[in-house]
This record gives sequence, C-alpha cells and structure tokens, in this order.
Amino acid sequence: MSNPLVSIVILNYKRLSALMLTIESVVSQRYANREIILVDNHSEENVAAAVQKFGSEIQLIELDKNLGACGGRNAGLNAARGEIVITLDNDISFLSTDALDTVVRLFDEHPEYHVLAFQLRDPVTGKLRLREWCHPRDWREYSEVQFPTHFFVEGAAAYRREIFESAGVYFEPLFVYNEGWDLGLRILDQGFRILYTPEIKVRHLMSAEARSSSRSFFLFTRNYIWIAYKDYPFWAGVRFVIFRLAMMAYFAFRAGEWVNYFKGLWEGILGCRNIKRSPIKESTVRYVDELERGRPNLLLRYLRHSAVPQL
Repeated sequence: MSNPLVSIVILNYKRLSALMLTIESVVSQRYANREIILVDNHSEENVAAAVQKFGSEIQLIELDKNLGACGGRNAGLNAARGEIVITLDNDISFLSTDALDTVVRLFDEHPEYHVLAFQLRDPVTGKLRLREWCHPRDWREYSEVQFPTHFFVEGAAAYRREIFESAGVYFEPLFVYNEGWDLGLRILDQGFRILYTPEIKVRHLMSAEARSSSRSFFLFTRNYIWIAYKDYPFWAGVRFVIFRLAMMAYFAFRAGEWVNYFKGLWEGILGCRNIKRSPIKESTVRYVDELERGRPNLLLRYLRHSAVPQL
C-alpha cells in the first residue's frame, strides 16, 4: 500500500462544537489521498450548515432516524471506498497532523495485523484515559508499547477493508455499547488480528449529550447477554456472561440503577429468541483467553474502576 485511499468515517450525534474539532483534526492531516464521510445519526441539528465551510471534502450522510452507533457506522462503512477505513466518533479528534500517515505506515510495517486500536487521551490533562483502557494488559507498563489485543474503541480505530468483507459489519440490534466486542470476536474468528498502537493518539471529549447514564446500565447488561448467546460456544458464553453480569450488578448497586439492570436482564434473555447463533471457533476462544492472561488482577482493576468509574 504505497499510497492507499483512506476513508475516515465520522459518526455524529449532537454536540456540534465537538464535531467541529474532530473534522478540523481530520482536514488538517497531511496525508492527501483520503475521503471524509460524516454520518449524522438524526441529531436534529443543522449539521449541513455547520460543515459547509469545509466544502466538498465532506461527504454528508443524514439519516432519517437514529440508527444507533451500529447502524450509523454501518451507513458510513457501506459508503467508504478506501483500502483503509478509520472510524471516529464526533468527540474524538487526532492530536497530530500526521496520524493518517502513521496509520498507513503501521499497516505497511505490520501486514499480519488488520485493525489498529488508537490510544485515547484526556482533553484536559493530556494523560491516558483509563476509562477506555479495556486492553488485557497493565496500563502502567504497556500504555506506550505495541501489543496484540482483542479490544478497540469503535470510534478510534483503523481497519483494512477486507475485514468487513469477511467478518461483516456491526450487529445493529445492539444499537450502542459493546458493539466493538461483538465485531472484534468475528474479526479474530476470521483469522485477522488487532494491534494496540500508542503512536496514534486521539483526544476524547466524551459527549455527555450522546449518552444516558441510566440507559447505559440497561444496554450494557442486555448486550452482554446477547453477545454471550450469539458469539460464543455454550460454556465459553456462560463464563463470559456470568463475570460481566456480576460486574454490571456491582456498577448498578454503586449507582442505584437496579431497575435498569434488571430491565437489561429481562430484555436480554427474552431477546435471545430473535438472535441467530453464530458461535466463534474454540481456537478463537483459546486465543482470547491467551491474551487475557496478561490482564491485571481483580484488585488492581477494582482500584482503577474506583478511581475512574466506567459507568
């Protein structure tokens, strides 16, 4: 890939001020062979007028209704033409003008990897955002080191186009939350690999307008059940979901969100009857388990959650 076309797909839902920062960080990139696709997830704001100053470089897709993170990203992925596709949320922006060059270079240097997981930084402190550190490594030792992972933040990653042709796109019934875990499992199951790349740093403002703390307890809980049922062999799915439901119960108890937690349990269980199972191979389960051996112990993870709550 000497000079491949790079498609940058930006997913927008409200918060125009953050979106402007994201777009400016993209149009300021030195890499020229690119296309910018902006998907507005029916935010009911005048996005077209706001981005008019960027001219024809922005391809705007305005959805008639909010399709969630999964449906919105899929609309952008279906329109993208690049050999490399980058997905950004509207509150995530590049911290350097050579980020696209770095993406192309890293894919050239690592032909065995097919997804690059970016490093997320806090917009105020400039430090690593521990809230989004779900990699199976100790952040204190590995935050500035490349390593294979099974995790990527959906709005801060780069992909070779071929993964979508083989593994498919985002599973739209999830709507939002955990959609990267589902896609990641399918990516790994096709023999593709994911690399954490601290060389590509992005700023995450984390849009409060696009999130609902109460809704997240419901959606995370429901989606964990659906992923366990849809993606895993039986016993691996049981192991996956028991730990995560216990984790969500802890978060719900801490936040007083028991109603949304039990709503997620109920809809998660009932919804399985409408989901077709397509379990990953046992070899993929073993690969993920092997990566998980590098994860810090439960006490250290609890201390991190206490300091930087994830929900």
